[in-house]
Amino acid sequence: MKVAVLTGGVGGARFLRGIVDAVDPASVAAIVNVGDDLEVLGLSVSPDLDSVLYALAGLADDERGWGRADETWNALATVEALGGESWFRLGDRDLGLHVVRTQALREGAPLSTVTARSSARCGGDHPPGDGRRAADVARHHERQLLFPGLVRCPRAP
Repeated sequence: MKVAVLTGGVGGARFLRGIVDAVDPASVAAIVNVGDDLEVLGLSVSPDLDSVLYALAGLADDERGWGRADETWNALATVEALGGESWFRLGDRDLGLHVVRTQALREGAPLSTVTARSSARCGGDHPPGDGRRAADVARHHERQLLFPGLVRCPRAP
């Protein structure tokens, strides 16, 4: 059985986690929203993508309902104290992901590569891509998104 999941947000990430727990993750194609990506404090933030990453890697804060578990807010408290932008609640652990993503994107890496690297390093337990699956990419606004072996869809024209 093959399953395609269009997902976004915390609810979608939880739903996806349930799906990959119920069926072979290699049979699941997750197409994750990147239309809500934004820049915060000069950093590239992908809220829906991050929610999926954290949910599948077992890092999500299920009690609060968003972000990473065991989060701290020291950096954002300093930003607030200095009069910086603080409306988007970025925790210290979350900031690490955004710093690494922003650096890689500025160096020219596609979002798919950055996502695959982050997913692997966060300990996501979905299977790695192989030659057949690695070629399948979800595209949105000229950005590419790929969870190896999990996010699959036909190439967009």
